[in-house]
Amino acid sequence: MKRVFLIQFMERLIEELVRVQRDGTAHVYRSTLNRLKSYMEGEDMTFHQLTSEWLMKFEKRLLADQLTWNTVSTYLRTLRSVYNQAVDCDAAPYVPRLFSKVYTGVEGKVKRAVGPETIRKLMTENAALNSKQNFSRDIFVLLFLFRGMSFVDLAYLRRCDLQGNVITYRRHKTGRRLTVTVEKEAMEIIRRNENADPESPFLFPIIKQPGRREYRQYTNMLRSLNYSLLQVTRMLKLKERISTYTARHTWATTAIRQNFNPSLICDAMGHSSIKVTETYFKSFRDEDINRMNRKIVSFVRSSGG
Repeated sequence: MKRVFLIQFMERLIEELVRVQRDGTAHVYRSTLNRLKSYMEGEDMTFHQLTSEWLMKFEKRLLADQLTWNTVSTYLRTLRSVYNQAVDCDAAPYVPRLFSKVYTGVEGKVKRAVGPETIRKLMTENAALNSKQNFSRDIFVLLFLFRGMSFVDLAYLRRCDLQGNVITYRRHKTGRRLTVTVEKEAMEIIRRNENADPESPFLFPIIKQPGRREYRQYTNMLRSLNYSLLQVTRMLKLKERISTYTARHTWATTAIRQNFNPSLICDAMGHSSIKVTETYFKSFRDEDINRMNRKIVSFVRSSGG
């Protein structure tokens, strides 16, 4: 087996990810690579040197840097993906359970869902919003109506992806093909906000200069929209804060509360597996557990004397 170096191999993977326009994944790989370079102090290592003990020391360093468990897991899962790709192309020896002693799980997400009354207000309430605020509200509602679509997927929707009242697209994160039926409310929002530039292939004016640093345009618009949504929150006197991601989490939580089958929710959201969908369930279960505890404590207090 040829000697292949970890850093060099990751750099080639990142170049390929950029080439095929998987910019989000490339960003995660690059962040992981920067952490590795810092830990290794500019040195490189072969995949033969990647041992369980080395991984445990790397994990310990990440925790010492005050990173959250989810962030630590992201770096280690990325490194595991790199290792698996190296094994597949005979650049690394296969070591069973190599990553078994480090954390590669996903902690339950912090509560980001909002109640149905908040969604209802966003969909129906009139307020003196400016054009940017109205656009951000429309995009938020559209993300919810499109089964909690990720903002990156909405940003990259093309005009040709909409045929009649059906949108067909592939998720940026997983490549999974999804179709969404566009209901009347959603179609009205599309017509109100669709791209006015006849030369642009994109359905919405989010990436305004196709082919020119599109990922940066997407991230800049994401920050701008989320800031605008904070203003919308104040203008509509909403009790809960919202961001573009809130729409996705709220759709999933609403589906869970309506007792839909988890595998159906998984398919609707385009998750790679039911395990990903289950990360949305944990905060829901935690809410129920906390509610149960409050009732028990209240019962005990009211039963005294």
